[in-house]
Amino acid sequence: MDENIINTLQRLFMQENMNETFQNLAALEAPKRNCALVYLKLILLPTVAYLYFLLGYLDILHFKVGIHSVVLIGFIYIVSLIFAKHNGEFGACTFRRYSKEFQTELHEYVSKNLMPIGGQMKSNASFENFIDTYAKGIRNDNYASVAASIFPTMGILGTFISIALTLPDFSSQSAGALENEISLLLSGVGTAFYVSIYGILLSLWWIFFEKRGLSRFDRDVAHVQEATASLFWTKEEIEQAYLQENLQNFERIGKMFERLSSNDFFERLGKSIETKFGLFDEMLTLEAMAVKRGAEHIKEGMEALSRSQDRQRDLAVIHEDILTKLSLFNESTTSLHVKLMHSNEAMLKTNEELLRTLKETQQSDTAANDEVESLKESLKIIDAETEEIIQKMDALK
Repeated sequence: MDENIINTLQRLFMQENMNETFQNLAALEAPKRNCALVYLKLILLPTVAYLYFLLGYLDILHFKVGIHSVVLIGFIYIVSLIFAKHNGEFGACTFRRYSKEFQTELHEYVSKNLMPIGGQMKSNASFENFIDTYAKGIRNDNYASVAASIFPTMGILGTFISIALTLPDFSSQSAGALENEISLLLSGVGTAFYVSIYGILLSLWWIFFEKRGLSRFDRDVAHVQEATASLFWTKEEIEQAYLQENLQNFERIGKMFERLSSNDFFERLGKSIETKFGLFDEMLTLEAMAVKRGAEHIKEGMEALSRSQDRQRDLAVIHEDILTKLSLFNESTTSLHVKLMHSNEAMLKTNEELLRTLKETQQSDTAANDEVESLKESLKIIDAETEEIIQKMDALK
């Protein structure tokens, strides 16, 4: 937790230091230049020279220039217009123009590569790698590397093309005609060399502003590197920080060996070992007791399980006996019910016959007899009791 707090504080301090450094760098910035004027300056001489040859071709100026030379010089002039944006002078102007964006990217580059060493936090990345990568976005180095040689090469090529176009066939037989053709050849060669002169002139013009622009760019980069030197680790600082940490580690190791070699340490170590062995013996004793108790509990459980099985077998026998007796009881009850049903049916038949006899006797004898009435009441009571007995027997079933 303390280490995280320290790293956080170091990062905050580093951010404040970076902000202060970039503020100081912004205050020391050179005034910005208009890159459009720089571009016009780069194409000024090629434009003036081309106009000069063009005026010669139009006979405004008193020197002869062929149409083929004007066309080839115009082609070289167009190439120079394209290459001008990749000149070192224009690149230095672009670098100063976008200084704010450069500082923002440099700030992000430093923040992404922070590394704490020896209580300090700086960027472990290289400033040179950053500036090389950033410079590739300002201009195309492939164009810049061939521009100084492509102009004179195109001039020489244009010269040979002009000579080839103006070369006579020398088919004349007379001396006068031959002299005329030779004069035409020399005139064409003279105008053809204008292309080479133009190409060499553009090459010298390019080299001058290329070196001048690179010098300005190098001064600006050196100024930025000097202003931001405190944000980057140098090789010497890293070696010194690692050496200091190694010395501190050696000191801690020495103190550790001193503590290890002291008598108090060995005494404490011996006591600690004895204490641990005592605790180990106690643990073994407790473990043996626990195993013994566990075995006893298992034995008691097995005995209880055996007794439970015996009781279950006895209960099964008793259950079978109860089922047998219940079956016999049901059979007896059924038999008794059948007998009672037969007896009831017989009694009902007897009662019906008796009632019929009584009705016949009553019809013959209008005077009712008390004994007969008493007998009828008795028969009804018997009939009710019989019905009640039958219902109870049905309920038992």
